[in-house]
Amino acid sequence: MSVNDRIATQIKRYTKITPSNATGTGKFSFSNGNPIIRFTIAEADAFLLAPETRFQFTLKAFSASGTPVKHNDTGNISSLIGSNSIIQNLTISSRRYATSIAEQILNYNQLVSVAHPALSSCRDYATQRSHEQMSVGKGILNQEELNQPAEAEVLNRTAVKTLQRKYISCAGNEAQDIGWDCSVPLYCGMFMSENLDLRLLGGLELEITLAPDANVFDHADNNYTYEIESCILNAPLLYKSASQMAQGVSPTSFSFLSFTSLYNVAQSTSATITNKVGLRGALSMVQKFVPVNYINNPAQYANAFASWNPGVQRLTFHRNGQRFPLEYQISTERGSGNPDVEVINQANAQVLLNSLSAFENYKDVNHTSTTTKNLADQNDNFYYLGVSFDQVSGQGIDLTGGTISTELESTLQNPVNNIAGPMGVFTFFLNRETLVITPNQRIQAIE
Repeated sequence: MSVNDRIATQIKRYTKITPSNATGTGKFSFSNGNPIIRFTIAEADAFLLAPETRFQFTLKAFSASGTPVKHNDTGNISSLIGSNSIIQNLTISSRRYATSIAEQILNYNQLVSVAHPALSSCRDYATQRSHEQMSVGKGILNQEELNQPAEAEVLNRTAVKTLQRKYISCAGNEAQDIGWDCSVPLYCGMFMSENLDLRLLGGLELEITLAPDANVFDHADNNYTYEIESCILNAPLLYKSASQMAQGVSPTSFSFLSFTSLYNVAQSTSATITNKVGLRGALSMVQKFVPVNYINNPAQYANAFASWNPGVQRLTFHRNGQRFPLEYQISTERGSGNPDVEVINQANAQVLLNSLSAFENYKDVNHTSTTTKNLADQNDNFYYLGVSFDQVSGQGIDLTGGTISTELESTLQNPVNNIAGPMGVFTFFLNRETLVITPNQRIQAIE
């Protein structure tokens, strides 16, 4: 027997999948076309390398009159998440078991606006994320360390955002652009998991719902619209070896991660945000705050994807009315100065450590844009709440028969105008799912 005969070979191929519901023009748009994009990954004797899968497209922007955006127009794409802002909802389901939805993330762009800055440094934004999705991020440099006044830092940040406009320009007196090619990874629990067996799952179907135009552009004076074309799902497949194929497909259980999203409104300075989620393996929770009047409003100067500090003064997490997972209350006030201003412009270190732990152990976080000091440009604020429920077993906690809540005392002040108002609260739970898959039958969750 030769050496080659004893080696079980596997082949890796990159497949480019076009939308199954594409029209003749191949264009998709929220206001001027089809707002839903579907990709079908066929059932095959292969593994989908989920973490490497990318959604690729060409993004074009248009002014209120329908003409292409020019270089000197004031509109801009979100500086925090770039072209990820066009994805409102993401649904992943089995192709064969059509009634089985593996994961559905509502307000997907809001989740990305927390996850990417939390796990990306300024250098990551300046290189990788800027090239792949037009993000310039939220700088965390301290102007005191740079020996320059706050005004200079604001001007530098503004200049970076001005350069970003060329990405969405389609016409103008300068070099003619035809849109910007984007390649974004899909941030979802299922694609953070192990490689997916397409034969076992019966193939996959991805459905992307596009976001409203007003939710995509930042600093826009007019009603901007967008369209995307040349949409491709770049899916790397690792084909099974002969020995793996000989084993066939038998009833088995499959474990993966998934995100569950909810939306609440905090209207009182003393509020309790309570959710009943019915999850059996909840690992962590993330919450971000956005002034209600900033959501779906392109006329506001602030970016609706920024994560605002509502002036958190005291914070406690509860499970079924009892403190959990932290047995203490976090108080963010420091000193005897002006605590209302202090809690808005500063971030408590204990809050930040718990927030990072919602994604992974904070000791293992090597790249982040999270900082205890707010930016000189307050509109570039980045703040969120988070907590890990289980960092030991990795199996999560059972929330099927109870509630999880955040007791919050805050000023509800907007850092820009210091006016108090209701805050929209986007809550995301990371959950470990375990499914029982029986060929030619329906997928069922383990009870």
